[in-house]
Amino acid sequence: MKNSKLEFLTDRIIDENGYIVMMSWEDSIMKKHAEIVCSNGGDILEIGFGMGISANHIQNQDIKSHTIIEIHPEVARRAREWAKDKPTVIIIEGDWYDVIDDLKTYDGIFYDAFQDPNLRKVCKCATKKLLKRDGIFTFYNDYDITNVLHSNRQINFRNNIFKRYFIKNNNVKYEIIDINPPPESAINGEKYYVPFIVNN
Repeated sequence: MKNSKLEFLTDRIIDENGYIVMMSWEDSIMKKHAEIVCSNGGDILEIGFGMGISANHIQNQDIKSHTIIEIHPEVARRAREWAKDKPTVIIIEGDWYDVIDDLKTYDGIFYDAFQDPNLRKVCKCATKKLLKRDGIFTFYNDYDITNVLHSNRQINFRNNIFKRYFIKNNNVKYEIIDINPPPESAINGEKYYVPFIVNN
């Protein structure tokens, strides 16, 4: 949230209520998101900078441009500092939904915005307005996969991901990676589902 007071530690960002915004252990998750969102190369939009973990992985991909929208002033300042030696990076400070009319279309969009009040709108806007044909939209998924079991896990995951992110289509796919989250993480279990949509 824009007006939250954040504490920046070496391995995490914490808000004023003690909620963990991001942690360094998520590196493997962010790497996989970056690989997926940059599969087509081209122009990439990243919503939420956080600790810059995903941004670094996106920079390691073969892309044309990298636009980052960050709503929190201090995080945006850190993003601008990070981008100083990266000529293909554009930093936009503000709410992504407020600047949507000023954006172009993208080959890939990665969404990871902490406590976004416009969460209900992001998937629809991304796929209908901001994403090129065959573009890829992926988003951070903190769904508790301990509830996803055995042969029903794909169905349960899809049903819950639809409810969580208000995605009303059957184009959601996912890759599964092994993770080792610490006890205080929002994610439980040893697997992480990396969801993505290809805009056909």
